[in-house]
Amino acid sequence: MKINVGIDLGTTNSVVATFNRAKGVVEILKNDLEKSCTPSVVCIENGIVTIGEEAKNMQAAGNLNTAAFYKSMMGEKDYTVFIDGKEYTPEDLSTEFLRALKANVEQTNNVQIEGAVITVPAYFTEAQKTATIRAGKRAGFEVLKIIHEPTAAIIAYGLTGSGKKNVMVYDLGGGTFDVTIAEVDGSKVVPIATNGNHNLGGKNWDSAIRKELIQRFLDEFGINIENHPEEYKMLQVKCEDVKKRLTSLSSTDVTVQCEGYSGKYEITRELFEMQTYNLLCETNLLIEKCFSEIGNGFGWHSLDEVVLVGGSTRMPQVKEMIQREYGKSPVTKNIDVDTIVAAGAAMQAQLCTDDVLVLGGATGEVPPVSLRGSPASRSGGLVIRGSDIQDITAHSLGMLALTSDGKNYVNSIIIPKNSKLNQRFGKRYTFSGTTLEVYVLQGESKDPYDCALLYKYIISGMPEGQKNEFSVNFLYNSNGVVEVEAELDDGRSLKAEQLPVTESLSEIISRLEKEREEAKKATKDIEIIFMLDTSGSMSGDPMTQAKRALRDFIEGLDLKRMKVAILDFAESTRWMCHFTDSERELSNAIDRFTVGGPCGIGTSAKPLSTHGNDFNSKKASKVIVVLTDGEWFDQPAEVKTAITLKSNGVIIYAVGFGKADEKFLSQIASEKGSRKIDLSKLSSTFKEIASSIATEI
Repeated sequence: MKINVGIDLGTTNSVVATFNRAKGVVEILKNDLEKSCTPSVVCIENGIVTIGEEAKNMQAAGNLNTAAFYKSMMGEKDYTVFIDGKEYTPEDLSTEFLRALKANVEQTNNVQIEGAVITVPAYFTEAQKTATIRAGKRAGFEVLKIIHEPTAAIIAYGLTGSGKKNVMVYDLGGGTFDVTIAEVDGSKVVPIATNGNHNLGGKNWDSAIRKELIQRFLDEFGINIENHPEEYKMLQVKCEDVKKRLTSLSSTDVTVQCEGYSGKYEITRELFEMQTYNLLCETNLLIEKCFSEIGNGFGWHSLDEVVLVGGSTRMPQVKEMIQREYGKSPVTKNIDVDTIVAAGAAMQAQLCTDDVLVLGGATGEVPPVSLRGSPASRSGGLVIRGSDIQDITAHSLGMLALTSDGKNYVNSIIIPKNSKLNQRFGKRYTFSGTTLEVYVLQGESKDPYDCALLYKYIISGMPEGQKNEFSVNFLYNSNGVVEVEAELDDGRSLKAEQLPVTESLSEIISRLEKEREEAKKATKDIEIIFMLDTSGSMSGDPMTQAKRALRDFIEGLDLKRMKVAILDFAESTRWMCHFTDSERELSNAIDRFTVGGPCGIGTSAKPLSTHGNDFNSKKASKVIVVLTDGEWFDQPAEVKTAITLKSNGVIIYAVGFGKADEKFLSQIASEKGSRKIDLSKLSSTFKEIASSIATEI
């Protein structure tokens, strides 16, 4: 019989489940030992792959050809394990494990597995999710979808068809921790916040026990077990067993052996909990981070239910912490923390096939989920559609971009964290070339060095010889994997080609900065005439603000390739300084501005007609920036002159406030070059214009 399955590919244990459409229940597919959980341990000897209990027993015996806890290193390019004379990446080990697990489950249950929904921690990165998909495909599965473990748990637990509630899933597995908060309303699941740490899990609690025993053995016999690989492997398994025993016992004894010496030591639950309290606090900090990201005062009091998932939540300290913070006990009835994630994945696999499933059958007589042979007692007959189940991004996604002042490269975030999957997000950019390199970054920080570099794309097809405005569009698909597109402002699509990333981020930024410097050297110089209205209405605060704005404007220019001349006008015109690249000369000129000076207090001057062509260089790009607060004496003549200047390649920015004529400003300015503003926005406006000149001309 051909089936699709859900697979909880866990750090310590893995579970396979399928949805029985006829009965409306999830069935856990047991392995050849009649167990629901298969240890995620791989042993490879002489090319023969062994997994599960047998491999774990070999690990406990000190076999060096075994590998465990490799899941948390998925996607790490430089991490390998050397076993059986060969190096294996975490993806390789996951492939071998999944291939063997598939064969075991198929033979034991007399089924043929085709498609699979594989779960991953919600906080897995893009690289880790992609590596998981590749491992599934290499193992022989058609990977229908990747789904976050907490979301899968909510699907299996929370879909009762009654009432709206906020559910938090606290998922502490063998090697990873996730917390997800979701709104569950009838058959709909909408996660609203998620956080996690893919290097925090039960193995860290094991490590605390291991460090204690290693130190005690060293104190007693002077032997460091860490220097003995076989004994160290054996100790790893013993420490996991100690942790499990302490879930029901107040203390337990453990025997440690090395170099013929043997020590017997007592580990108490009190000591264990004291030494791992910091780990528990870290999970609580991530919960509080979720609350903060949701905002609006959301907190423990806002939760209707807390669900524990993952074998490590059996530790009493976890339930005690939840009880202490939440004020109520977490939900435990009808939940198997080991299999609930696989159950939700199996339901999602059914939705991938039919886009609908009915829990409990049409009559509601059959319970919707059957875990370990113990059916959950929930009302059946609930119809769930694929569109009911949503998921969110665990990380922000952006691209490497230059700041508006051209000084630094940043992570320009396009998709914020906790955004819904399968929604397209875009951001507009300006570029003067025809081909652009786009580097996709994952992370919340604006500092690109704090983010993960995911992909390189080449965006091509932009028109030559002009400033192009375009959008870069990102989409996290249903697997949480990135898709990139780009289009011009007029809707025309641009070609987005993915290429291998062959440089580190620091190498990329260094190269781009060098290319920018070389481009600047090859770029034409720019000459700018700044024309300032000094008529009587500019007296007082307007002149003070104008001087400050002009200083900000000068500060934002690259005077290595720009020269500025300053002109004031009222009844007549006067050069305050001719073209210069000296900040001191420009500053002195600004200081000399006065209202009602040699130019008078009226507005009869025609600055554009008189001085609009007074540029020095024929080769330089030409810019005029006008600031005024009122109407001019002969505006039609100045409009006519401005049209001629613009047709000759002069770029004009016209800024006005107060009684300035907005229509006149738009007539004399180049396209998108006019601005009618409040006086308070003068400085920010001129900073923006300086940035525009620096980056777009």
